[in-house]
Amino acid sequence: MDLKFGLIGSIAVYIGNEELEITDRTTPESFVIQKYLAKMVEEKVDIVILEVSSQAMVLDRVTGCKFDACLFTNLTEDHISPKEHKDMEDYFNAKFSLMKIAPFIVTTPDNEYTARIPKLLPNTPTKTFSIKNKSDIIAKNLKPTNASTTFTLCMDNKEDEIKVSIPGEYMVYNSLGAIGISTYFGASIQDIKEGLDNFKVFGRSELVPNKLGLTIMIDYAHTPSSLESILKTVKPYTKGRVICTWGVGGDRDATKRPIMGEISGRLADYTILTSDQVRTEDPKKILREIEVGLKKVTDKYTIILHRTEAIRHAIKMANKDDIIVLPGLGNDLYIEYNGVKYPYDERTVIAEIIDEMLEK
Repeated sequence: MDLKFGLIGSIAVYIGNEELEITDRTTPESFVIQKYLAKMVEEKVDIVILEVSSQAMVLDRVTGCKFDACLFTNLTEDHISPKEHKDMEDYFNAKFSLMKIAPFIVTTPDNEYTARIPKLLPNTPTKTFSIKNKSDIIAKNLKPTNASTTFTLCMDNKEDEIKVSIPGEYMVYNSLGAIGISTYFGASIQDIKEGLDNFKVFGRSELVPNKLGLTIMIDYAHTPSSLESILKTVKPYTKGRVICTWGVGGDRDATKRPIMGEISGRLADYTILTSDQVRTEDPKKILREIEVGLKKVTDKYTIILHRTEAIRHAIKMANKDDIIVLPGLGNDLYIEYNGVKYPYDERTVIAEIIDEMLEK
């Protein structure tokens, strides 16, 4: 497609390949959005992709934006806390408020919340995508590896083989949603194939090159469903052990912590619990709450509070048949303690640890 794109999202703001700003929240304040939209108009951008969080809807950050199409991928356990949403229904309603103003919707029946959308908005044109249910766009015959996933795309009474260059079932879902949006704007099947086969996303199933030749993957997984997805993706294709080194963010939904602990204990061969974005919570308390679920299913774990030391421990115990999975921070280039964001790039941390090991 010969179109110029703009992006305002949780990683950065882009016009084409030009990065304008690294962002620290999913959706900026309304005046910031309008500033970037104005610049995109000046730069003759054809289509803007705007990532809209539930909090953005609650706080009216997208007021004044006129959407042509909206994609609702799924809704899982997250953002339930005194500072965000009181329960999942409140979380859904905040997200759903964006669908109410959408002239065209792309969504999936595979999630219990998004499956409700067509019935709630019967007069809004909607395109559905699925792996499990009858839909307009379907993926079947999924073949994941540690580096990609191929699948058969069934759409418009045709079948095509698609390769997406990020592994995992969740990425197939994301791809199907993107296909639904892109075809609405006129993308061809060739556009789709080329786009999905040649892209990488910073901090999403990102393999980190290193001098020891270890397989180390950084990911943003921070919910039960996303943690389960990434571990199920790497498990069948890892000759050795899956070493999962992670924690969860503070001041967020605490009920998911033991659930995620049990998932890691069940799917990983070894778990190292450590700090994530602790914010204003006691990091030891967070890890104790994760441990409740973890120790139900395994004793193969350790707790190392300092994230760098936890990563060091994982690297020292790993061999070339193993994979170290680092869920949580993803694209974050900081770690937050007591309201202060300290620079922290896991890629740099990994490189420095390995350099120290090689010097000894």
